[in-house]
Amino acid sequence: MAAVNLRHIEIFHAVMTAGNLTEAAQLLHTSQPTVSRELARFEKVLGLTLFERTRGRLHPTVQGLRLFEEVQRSWYGLDRIVSAAESLREFRQGELSIACLPVFSQSFLPPLLPPFLARYP
Repeated sequence: MAAVNLRHIEIFHAVMTAGNLTEAAQLLHTSQPTVSRELARFEKVLGLTLFERTRGRLHPTVQGLRLFEEVQRSWYGLDRIVSAAESLREFRQGELSIACLPVFSQSFLPPLLPPFLARYP
């Protein structure tokens, strides 16, 4: 049996967020048949019915709603990973610890800090 992949979760998230397959496909820059096919595969892999299909419309099942709660938590975590990667790439955040003798912390270090902080905020 195939495994769940991140694309399945991305498609499920888009369908739940957009409310229908067509808008989800637009969000994902793909076709509606692709979203429909991959969503069906996701349901098959999970062994769950995530949506009831009535008159061409999708309605999330209780299982679908519960899974979406977990997906949203994970989605937030993924966003944090992307933000952290961007910060690392741009060197926007970090921590610097300086150890020195007390005598240097009072005399030598203070004049060096303002130019350093101006260059590396």
